Amino acid sequence: MTFKTVHRIYIGNARRMEEVPDESVHCVITSPPYVTTYMHEGQAFDYKPYREMVRDVFREVWRVLVPDGRFCLNVADIRTKYFYAGEDNGLYRVPLSSDLLMLCHELGFRLLDVFIWNKGFNRNFGGPLLGSYPYPATLYNNVYFEYIFILKKPGKRRVDPEAKEKSKLSREEWKEYVQRIWRIETETEWFQGHEAVFPVEVPKRLIRMYSFVGDTVLDPFLGSGTTTLAAMQLGRNSIGYEINEELIPVIKRRLGLDQPSLPLSLLPEEAEAEVDVKIEFARFREREAME
Repeated sequence: MTFKTVHRIYIGNARRMEEVPDESVHCVITSPPYVTTYMHEGQAFDYKPYREMVRDVFREVWRVLVPDGRFCLNVADIRTKYFYAGEDNGLYRVPLSSDLLMLCHELGFRLLDVFIWNKGFNRNFGGPLLGSYPYPATLYNNVYFEYIFILKKPGKRRVDPEAKEKSKLSREEWKEYVQRIWRIETETEWFQGHEAVFPVEVPKRLIRMYSFVGDTVLDPFLGSGTTTLAAMQLGRNSIGYEINEELIPVIKRRLGLDQPSLPLSLLPEEAEAEVDVKIEFARFREREAME
């Protein structure tokens, strides 16, 4: 019998995921865009519109996630040059991780675990000499890590015994995945038009750890399509939302949709597996306006 997975990518706004029924998703893996994505040069920093956008998306995540489903949230405390109204134009850290975690608690999610994603010591994230070098008082660390919060929607779900058996992790995987710090290098930026390409190893680990074969995985901030790629390779169904139409060619290239047939490297490990991938426009496509 042929095993088939379905993957739908909606170009639209995840604040209203009208294409996704209630309690139909088993695992959510996502990384919200940097807050400065919604700002332009010289604009006074205003965190409120960004937080409202994320809250609306997370509320939709709660709606579509099954009871006992997992929400894997990747977030970093980014540094920004945008000035606070009435203050100097210095560098400040935006405490996204703590704030978005509390937002999840307010919506009803429960925190299960926290991992640290070490993005590599050899990368140059902002440069080693930021601040008042060579003088004291204003030194900034070279940010090379991000948080991965593992959250749960309360409740219980029944897992098909056959799917559970097919989803077993090896001893080596188990020992590696439970380490608190994951050393995973970021990917090279050959996907032009998208500056923060998610390395596929991150969603692959999370999918292996927190879902079963045949489950549906959602990424409401799909970006270049990496979560979809990982789901395709691991025998899960997937749904992705991406508001930026300009990323369609990037997603197609990432998933091999720009080729006559999908490369074998993108197909599930199941010998008789098939994948059905489509990119469609969502019903709700309103762009964010944060002028």
